[in-house]
Amino acid sequence: MTLIDNISIVAVILLLLLIFHEKFKFKQLNKKYEALKNEYSLLKEKFSVEVTAKSRELFERWKEEELESYKRRIAESLDRECKVKLKEWMREEEKRIRQDAIERSTSTIMGKVGEQLAPLMLFLKYDINPKDVRFIGSPVDFIAFKGLSEGSLEEIVFIEVKSGKTSDLTHRERMIRKVVEDKRVSWLLLNLQREIKSER
Repeated sequence: MTLIDNISIVAVILLLLLIFHEKFKFKQLNKKYEALKNEYSLLKEKFSVEVTAKSRELFERWKEEELESYKRRIAESLDRECKVKLKEWMREEEKRIRQDAIERSTSTIMGKVGEQLAPLMLFLKYDINPKDVRFIGSPVDFIAFKGLSEGSLEEIVFIEVKSGKTSDLTHRERMIRKVVEDKRVSWLLLNLQREIKSER
């Protein structure tokens, strides 16, 4: 064997060793590649889960903030609207109360004036002398003893004066009218001296 043959064999062996070494390196690189590929896949999956969770968290926070903002705007709007409506109601109610007070005051004044003018009206319309009229106030306003001042009593008249829009009688006034109309009226003489003596 010649030197060239020996060099060729050594070169072939070195070449085979180099090929074997490169193949071994390739397998190592391939294993590292597969490990990195798996690690990348796990990281990608973990990243996707974290991104989804973070997105959901950010969405929920945004939704709550928007909902609170919406509630606040609605509450402020309702508050403004309620205040406006309350002011309108208060103005209307004050106007109504004032009008009612004026009407009541007018009615009261008319009632008092009417009671004072009633004897004059009785004289003018019903020929009852004001001297024959006695004010009672309750349960009826007046009792008139028609003709008594001239010395000839013609009639006893129970008079109720109404000054309002209605002339409806109260339940008590209707009962009195019914008793008078049914002529269930009587006379009672009370002598105090005799009554006191009979008590002893």
